Amino acid sequence: MNAAHMIRPASDWLHVCCRHCGPHERWTLQQIEPQLAEFDGWAVEVDSQQKQAKKLWRRYGFNNFEGVKLAVHALMHLADDEDHHPEASFSYNWLKVSWSTHSAGGVSDNDWVCAAKLDDLLRHMG
Repeated sequence: MNAAHMIRPASDWLHVCCRHCGPHERWTLQQIEPQLAEFDGWAVEVDSQQKQAKKLWRRYGFNNFEGVKLAVHALMHLADDEDHHPEASFSYNWLKVSWSTHSAGGVSDNDWVCAAKLDDLLRHMG
């Protein structure tokens, strides 16, 4: 059974810290839908049966590789600070980041926290 989750503006997640989450804290697709509306540019990847969210992801675009390098550096610091580590890939002008909570078996509060904090960091970079 999944716990009830409160839908919050993305800015509210900036004041939350990551913590250990178990399977009962995984968000369902029905819970994710209204929360996702608060996060510009983010999407959810679902399992092959279209029943469970596997991860949150976003692709950021940059003018050049220098922007990508700065973004990756910010991402690594965030991951260490929150002790929550993403899947990431990048090229000369983009960075794709995916957040998932393995101990919860999908998307948890930790993923919303890190998505909001990464958006905030990159927004303030320039």
